[in-house]
Amino acid sequence: MDLFNFVVTYFITKDFYIMSAFVCWPPDQILHLWRSAHDFGVRLTVYTDLQHPPNIPPLDRHREAILVDLECPHVEFLLHNVKYLLLASSSRAFNYRFAWLLLHNSSYNRNVIEDTLEDYQILPDSDVVWSCPDTLVDVYRVKAKHSYLLTELGLNRSASRQELEALWSALPKTVTRRRDLMKIKLVGASVIGQPEYFHGWSDVSTRQIDTFPKLTYPLVLNLADDLNFYLGFRQVDLYGVLQPNGSFNGLAGLLQRNEVEVGSVSIFMRQDRMEVLHFFSETLALTTAFIFRQPSRSAMSNVFLAPFSSGVWLSCGLAAMSAAVLLVVLKRVREATEGRSRQLLAPLTLPDTCTFALGSLCQQGFYITPAVTSVRVVMFSTLLSSLFVFTAYSAKIVTLLQTPSEALRNIDDLTRSPMTLGVQETTYKKVYFLEASDASTQRLYHRKIMPQGERAYLDIDEGIARVRTGLFAFQVERSSGYDVIMKTFTEHEKCSLDEIEAFKMPMVAIPMRRFSGYRELFAVRMRWQREAGLMNRERRVWLAARPRCESASGGFVSIGFIDVLPALEVLAVGALLSVVLLGAELSVHTLKKKATKCHRRQADKNFLNQ
Repeated sequence: MDLFNFVVTYFITKDFYIMSAFVCWPPDQILHLWRSAHDFGVRLTVYTDLQHPPNIPPLDRHREAILVDLECPHVEFLLHNVKYLLLASSSRAFNYRFAWLLLHNSSYNRNVIEDTLEDYQILPDSDVVWSCPDTLVDVYRVKAKHSYLLTELGLNRSASRQELEALWSALPKTVTRRRDLMKIKLVGASVIGQPEYFHGWSDVSTRQIDTFPKLTYPLVLNLADDLNFYLGFRQVDLYGVLQPNGSFNGLAGLLQRNEVEVGSVSIFMRQDRMEVLHFFSETLALTTAFIFRQPSRSAMSNVFLAPFSSGVWLSCGLAAMSAAVLLVVLKRVREATEGRSRQLLAPLTLPDTCTFALGSLCQQGFYITPAVTSVRVVMFSTLLSSLFVFTAYSAKIVTLLQTPSEALRNIDDLTRSPMTLGVQETTYKKVYFLEASDASTQRLYHRKIMPQGERAYLDIDEGIARVRTGLFAFQVERSSGYDVIMKTFTEHEKCSLDEIEAFKMPMVAIPMRRFSGYRELFAVRMRWQREAGLMNRERRVWLAARPRCESASGGFVSIGFIDVLPALEVLAVGALLSVVLLGAELSVHTLKKKATKCHRRQADKNFLNQ
């Protein structure tokens, strides 16, 4: 097999169909290479000007093959200064996305390889093969400035397609072959936001304090043991916020400046952070929500009007009105047939019968007992039916007072409700409200949270304590909030808990510096921890689940002032109305008295004049 067919066959057996060739060959050889690529369906791009290479983006969906002839002039310039991925060395063009085949015409010599590639960062996630006439050599180093680890693949440029396919099938995967990092030291960093409350990585008594670092640190330690490297440690107090000058502070700043290799904490995958660092493994989907106790029905509506539907209220009113009218009719009939009944039924005027009908609904008797049997039957029937209605009404009132309402189901309900809102004190306390695209969330923020200013932002313990008192909703990380709730709420209080999610949070993942040479290796081994259940175990340890309701129908429910407020309002309105009417009656009486005196004086004056 000639060189041109070998190059194309080498890449297609590795499933690469996009190839860039940096060569200085004569036109006939380039044409031959192009024809070989065309025959195998490979898209080939040839660059002969090694001093002015193209600017190809470092990240793309597709993996690409790169052929470099090391015998060409200016190849050192290409490898050092190529804008192909910014710089082939410092920005890690030798990474998993690209498969490099380096052609050299001398026989295999370790010293030649070491000298030629001395300044380049060909780290464990790279795919670089040195091709000399007598052998193919897999090349990488565990860390910059360390010696190269060279593995002869057992084939040379004359290998057939079948031999190459057999090689790739038998050769262990890159992650398997390069799992041993030989105890190199990689600097990591974590975030301890509240060091005054931090009592160690295994302290579960304060799980709501620095939850993400405590959850992620054991996973990164497992990774270090798995890959045989030593993890250095730095501590910062911020996750990283974009500054006006374009740099980040905190952990993100350390990764941006390449001061650390990996973060041993999970942080939000935000777009601004992705531009300066990379992520290699998601750890959990963080959710935040407004946690609150569903308020009683009396807090949301008039509980004294809730027991009956409008049809039942109308039926009760018609029944009372019918009884009042029937009593008046019976009185008139008896008065027309028997004159002596006039005295017996004299009190049964229409206002009196209306008072009787309303009083019967309120379980009040009447101040007379008529001697007429028909009237007694009507009054008895009215009182008996009122007893049944009152019994059902009272039972329903008791049920409503003991059952939380379900009035708050979405963000708009929360905005319209009388509840006060609070937000957990975090670095992103305002960011995601302001970035939320949902109109309901924006209305909630501007009407309920922003007017409070800084008073709206509370620590977890204070916020959950206010949730317990009722009529307060606290926006908090669910696991942190439920951890405090499990320690402080009674069983009955847990049953009234509810939550409403205001916005979706970004995925939480472990960061590392941009174009790190260990990203693919770390990602695969962290995926193994997820599949083996190690990651899920840490979640169960550090993330509290929603408490189960064990006593939904038990417990004593106390009645507060707000539960009887409508009744007191009716009493107050009635008292005020009675005072007004009393004043009106006194005024009318005084006017009548004055008018009578005036009339008498005028009569006396007229009598004397006569």
